[in-house]
Amino acid sequence: MSDVHERLRRLLLVVPYVSRHPGIGVDALARALGLSREELLRDLDLLTLVGRPPFQPDDFIDLHVENDKVTVELDQRFTKPPRLTPAEAAALAAAGELLRPAAGGALATALAKLEKVLPATARLRYHALERTVDMRTTGSADLGEIARAIAERSELTFDYAGKVRDAVEARRVEPLELFSHRGQWYLSAWDAVRTDQRLFRIDRMAHLVVTGRKFPPRVAAPSHVPDPAERGEVRVRFSAVAAPYLRERFGSEVRELADGGVEVRVAGDAERWLTQWVLSFGGEAEVVEPAWARAAVARAAEQALAE
Repeated sequence: MSDVHERLRRLLLVVPYVSRHPGIGVDALARALGLSREELLRDLDLLTLVGRPPFQPDDFIDLHVENDKVTVELDQRFTKPPRLTPAEAAALAAAGELLRPAAGGALATALAKLEKVLPATARLRYHALERTVDMRTTGSADLGEIARAIAERSELTFDYAGKVRDAVEARRVEPLELFSHRGQWYLSAWDAVRTDQRLFRIDRMAHLVVTGRKFPPRVAAPSHVPDPAERGEVRVRFSAVAAPYLRERFGSEVRELADGGVEVRVAGDAERWLTQWVLSFGGEAEVVEPAWARAAVARAAEQALAE
């Protein structure tokens, strides 16, 4: 081995060795590396020049020889990355799920590994957060049947539960459009009994049947999910920890608070979306008003804790 390669091997060994033995004496380090004191000091002088263009010393390695002892401090980029917090892991998982990883695909494998590396206590909170965040873009098994009925212009029948869950009604409709809005699937259809175009939530349907009865093409009005503003605004207060995210998302709409937190107003959208959004901040968010929104978040939190 040439002198150049041998010196390079020593230089690569010095940094991790000193990192594991901080404050090691110069003579002890020289013996461990099989060098004379003079050779070691020359190598240490060279290591202080390690950097990046324009090759500023100490960019990557900060090496000290003081009181005949050697210490080294590595740039943070060389250190082992910190463990994810449960909230960070849940955020990564949510982003990954939006890409709808195929079973056995690289992303699905990565998400499985993500869960395994979390500490046991963090894993419990991760699953709790996962249940409060709607990370799936998929819907019920009925979606395929509904999509087929739309393509074939075939009537559908189903039992539908309105806002009052005990009031279930039989419906016969001509399906027009199927779409997802804020994690909720909807069917826009012509109600044959009420002779009007209506919007139906898929999760409120039961006993769906594609009748096979054909209907002619119909000029439909644009699909419209009720305006969230119809329920008024919801005032939500966030801690200083979550504040940077809210400032980035809402900009000048945020109201700064004395404790470093912020307050924002959001439209009183569907209760399911609102509760999941607030709970996704893991305790860093609080609904101030109105009372119905506070109660909705409280119910959702109690349900999550009970599961």
